[in-house]
Order: sequence, then structure tokens, then C-alpha cells
Amino acid sequence: MRFRKALAVAPLAAIALVGAPAGAAQAETAGTAPSAAAVQAADSPAVTVHLDDGANGFQVGRAISAIDEDNRGEFVRRAVDEAFQASGGRYNVIMMNLSQGYEERLEAKRLYANVRWGSINYGLWIAEAGEFTNTGDGGYINWAMKGWFDRDGMTVRFHRP
Repeated sequence: MRFRKALAVAPLAAIALVGAPAGAAQAETAGTAPSAAAVQAADSPAVTVHLDDGANGFQVGRAISAIDEDNRGEFVRRAVDEAFQASGGRYNVIMMNLSQGYEERLEAKRLYANVRWGSINYGLWIAEAGEFTNTGDGGYINWAMKGWFDRDGMTVRFHRP
């Protein structure tokens, strides 16, 4: 299964900001008003940012939508790394396949986004601290995290740096 970004499509085509703070993306979108429905180029990841509280959601969305990766597990790992870097490398990041079970108890959330890779929908959280438990299947195809944390099996306890 190949997931590649079409060359003729601008990076903005796969990003939508929903409920972001007023003015959060105006400077960078150059007059293009984001909508609630992410417009997705064939075979490119789509990102819809629902919450952006200082995590630079537009840059996070742009970085993830630009990933050109055929391997699902590698895509998840790269998306988490790109989100960590794009948000300034100062918050914890976790991405989870939404078809799997999970318990999310994150504190001081800075960003939440839906990420669609092919037919798979992921949740992407950027937060300062808290706990996240995967009650479904593990492996990089279903979840990955980056930041400051302790992991006990399928439970991750994030803390501030």
C-alpha cells in the first residue's frame, strides 16, 4: 500500500484547523480559510487539528501531512517525531490508533489532532503531563510516544521536563 503526496498539491491541502484560537493560522495560510473537513490529496496523510493551545498546530499538521512513508509503523514513529519537533520539543507527544481501546488522562493538553493515514484514524495528543493506557493492541502500527515518560507495560506516565 503506497501513501504518497501528489506533487501538485500544496501542503495546506491536507491540513484543517478546527476550533483553534482565533488568528492561529492566518499569518501562515495566506488567506486560505481552513475548513472542518480536511481536504486530502490522494495517498497523503490528512491532519485535522481540533485543539491548539500553544503547540503550533499549523506546523505540526504541515509536518505530518508531508510525511511520505509506505510502512505504517514507521509512519506513526515519524509522525510523533515530527509533532515533537514542530511543537518546539518541549511537550510530550503520543499518537494512538483510534480503533484500539485506550484510556487518556493527560494534563495541560496543548494540542489534539486527528491524523488519517490511508483508512486508519489516529489521535495525536501533545501535553505537559498525565497518563495514557493502551487497552488494545501494541506495536508501532498502533501507537508511539516521545517526551519525558515512564512506561509500565501498556501504561505511559508522562511528566514535565
